[in-house]
Amino acid sequence: MKILVVDDEKLLVKGITFNLENEGYEVTAAYDGEAAVELAKKESFDLIILDLGLPDMDGIEVIKKIRTW
Repeated sequence: MKILVVDDEKLLVKGITFNLENEGYEVTAAYDGEAAVELAKKESFDLIILDLGLPDMDGIEVIKKIRTW
């Protein structure tokens, strides 16, 4: 299972990534909304863990852009 973790707090992303990888998941990290959208265009993810309060665009806007395709 491939998971995309998106949050601007790098320490939080590191902790989530560490725990998920220890459970056998393949994890990719993004630290802003634009990077998350670009990664979602290039790769297919089974799950996206997304912070709603990102600095460049909120999580709702990120999901709306991802859902366009």
